[in-house]
Amino acid sequence: MIDIPDNQGNSHSKARDEFTLRWHAYPESVYLTRSLVTQACEEWGLPQHDYVGRTIMSELAANAVVHAVEGHEVQAWVTRLGDAIEFRVWDPSHAPPVVPQADFEAEDGRGLMMVQFLASGGCGFRHVHGGLGKVVWARLAL
Repeated sequence: MIDIPDNQGNSHSKARDEFTLRWHAYPESVYLTRSLVTQACEEWGLPQHDYVGRTIMSELAANAVVHAVEGHEVQAWVTRLGDAIEFRVWDPSHAPPVVPQADFEAEDGRGLMMVQFLASGGCGFRHVHGGLGKVVWARLAL
C-alpha cells in the first residue's frame, strides 16, 4: 500500500481519523469509494455531510479511473481534519487534473467543476515524490 501523507506532511495510515481503500481502476468499482465516505461519516457522527462527500469522492475516483491504466491500483482516503473532511485519490498518472471550460451541452467533463463548487475547504492536487503519480484532493469544511 502506498502511504501518501496529507497536505500538512502528516501520515495517518493507521489512525481512526482516516479510512483508506485500495481498489482497481474500473468504472464499475467507483461505488466502493462512495461506501468509504458513508462509513467514515457514520463513524464520525457526520451523516449530514455524507451526500456531498460521496459526490466529491465519486468524481475524484471517476477521474482517476479515466486517467489510470485500466485495472491499475488506485487508492482513496477520507480523513477527518479538525475543521474539515478531506477526500484524496491517488492514481499513477502524472497528468494534472484539468477543469475544462464550461460547456453546458457536453455529455461529460463537468465533474471537476462540481468538485470545485462543492469543496468548501478547497481542492487541488500534488505530484508524489519519486514520480509515483499524483494525489487529487478536496476538502469539505465542517
